[in-house]
Amino acid sequence: MSQQAPFRSDSRSAAGDPAGGDTGSIRSARSLTSTGSQALKHPDLTEAGLTSSVVETVSARFESGKLITSSLIGEIALAHNPTNPSAPSGLEKIRLENFSSLEKVAPNTSFVTQVSGRGGEYTLNPANLSKTQVAFKYQIRADDAGSQAPLLIVPAFKIEPTQASIIVSYSLNSAFHLHGRESLTLSNVMLGLTLEGAKATGCQTRPVGTFSRERNLIFWPLGDITLKAGAAPEKLLARFATESEASSGGIEVRWEITGQNVQGLGSGVGISVQSHAGGGGGDSADPFADEDTPLSGLMAVWKGVQGVKKLASGAYSAK
Repeated sequence: MSQQAPFRSDSRSAAGDPAGGDTGSIRSARSLTSTGSQALKHPDLTEAGLTSSVVETVSARFESGKLITSSLIGEIALAHNPTNPSAPSGLEKIRLENFSSLEKVAPNTSFVTQVSGRGGEYTLNPANLSKTQVAFKYQIRADDAGSQAPLLIVPAFKIEPTQASIIVSYSLNSAFHLHGRESLTLSNVMLGLTLEGAKATGCQTRPVGTFSRERNLIFWPLGDITLKAGAAPEKLLARFATESEASSGGIEVRWEITGQNVQGLGSGVGISVQSHAGGGGGDSADPFADEDTPLSGLMAVWKGVQGVKKLASGAYSAK
């Protein structure tokens, strides 16, 4: 799903690119991420009523096992499928949950308007929401981003005149918030190792990987992996035959967390919609009334908007 509608920043400014990393490597045509699109993608939301899709991407750069930079950016897409298409759609009042964790946020002004003087609260015009569209783009504060990087990658190199041997260790990042869990499952994991400074003529690996001589790259499609707190690191081994002495290498990783595995993870940013206890919510609610002010004797309440969520890697690398 593509989104071309306008976005305008509120008091926290518009969401930008992830914090820096090894951008030359990430954008290189030889990089692992060049083999597939890293754009945020939302599913088509077809359930009745107001529904949401939250997609967050974590970018991180590790050096010698230490986190150097990290960021988390996200998007929230909304869809409104009325149960009675012939009935007019009134304005809804919505709220960004965990708004205080955001460094930057930009609402889609084609159908979302910020409520003056109430940070994180907006009016939504469902009449302008004919299909699944991105409603918000955001970035969390840098101080909070480090705890969102689940996978710790540590490469060890042994460089010789005509070969380079590398051990890649991966494990759960001890700073990652498991929220009471003992383990975490990552899906569609792909790890790529690019040799730098010399041309590789061949590569032996354990477990078996796929070698691209043209890219000086070996990559392992690991599928689903489960990371456990305190567990010993898993290891990948590669030995490149080289035409000359190599200098070093870089690791790039792709992963995602979806379904039940993503529940409770990520920034905690989400969408709630205001209704009124005892009825009178939804289309008949006054979107400009104070949330604590009764409307016709009714008390305003907030209810989380149901939907789907995904947490995935952005520019995720190690040296």
